[in-house]
Amino acid sequence: MSQETSDPGPRFSLPVKQTRARKTRDKLLAAGFKLLRRKHFDELSVADIARAAGCAVGSFYLRFVDKDQYFLAIAEMRREQSRGLLATWYEGATLENVVARAVVRELEFVLEHPNFWRAALRKGATDPTFWQEFRELGRESVSRFLDCHAKLLGRALGEDEIERVRFAFQMVRGTLNNTLMNQPGPFQLEDEVFRRQMERAFHLVAGIDAADGAGARR
Repeated sequence: MSQETSDPGPRFSLPVKQTRARKTRDKLLAAGFKLLRRKHFDELSVADIARAAGCAVGSFYLRFVDKDQYFLAIAEMRREQSRGLLATWYEGATLENVVARAVVRELEFVLEHPNFWRAALRKGATDPTFWQEFRELGRESVSRFLDCHAKLLGRALGEDEIERVRFAFQMVRGTLNNTLMNQPGPFQLEDEVFRRQMERAFHLVAGIDAADGAGARR
């Protein structure tokens, strides 16, 4: 007999009461991320997902109402993964590398699952409620950076400094999303020069001195 579990799982999956059912659900979610490394979400069928998870199509529908709800569950899982990493992301940061850490986090969030992020951006463009939780995660990420930067400086940040940092994050995210979706060139997300120039732009926009991280006002 399968062991019962109290794990509620993602909000957008159907409830499961047994360990075996939970494991199947988790396999289906993991299969989606794996398939998204090779295909766009719109190209995936429920049969593709079930096959990659090693289960029947019927097992998918016992755990998810439809493919749309499945995507919402994947998005929730991705947010929770990112939020978990954020808790310790700036540990050990210095004035010299705190901006680099911020840029790497933003870049890796997109590069680790680009096809997922493309699908998320498309859904967010037509469904504001879907985007709200990503927006909240983004605000939390900025707040973590601001707290870390203030501690490294040994003082509270001024309103103008906070405004500059917030806009620097907006600039980085807008550039990442535009490069992913439209590929304007000449540089691509995977290029080392892209990351380096993103760091440079962050320093300039935020008014943080790239040489010593001293937070100099420009």
